Amino acid sequence: MAKKMSLPVAKAGGQVSTADAIEGPDRISVQERRYRAEDGARTLARAQEIKRDKGLMKDIKSHVKMMTKAVCK
Repeated sequence: MAKKMSLPVAKAGGQVSTADAIEGPDRISVQERRYRAEDGARTLARAQEIKRDKGLMKDIKSHVKMMTKAVCK
């Protein structure tokens, strides 16, 4: 049985592009995968900035400790 392919869909005000075509079994568009990769890279960069800020890390740890006590009550 032949594999069923879906056609790319134009977004409002845009043109249909083969770069936006649905790919793979997870059915995520190339554009969505690119966006997720960029967002992940920004998230990892921000995490590194937070880890380097010793004062902020101290505040984060005390906040997590306080929240943990509140949840465990």
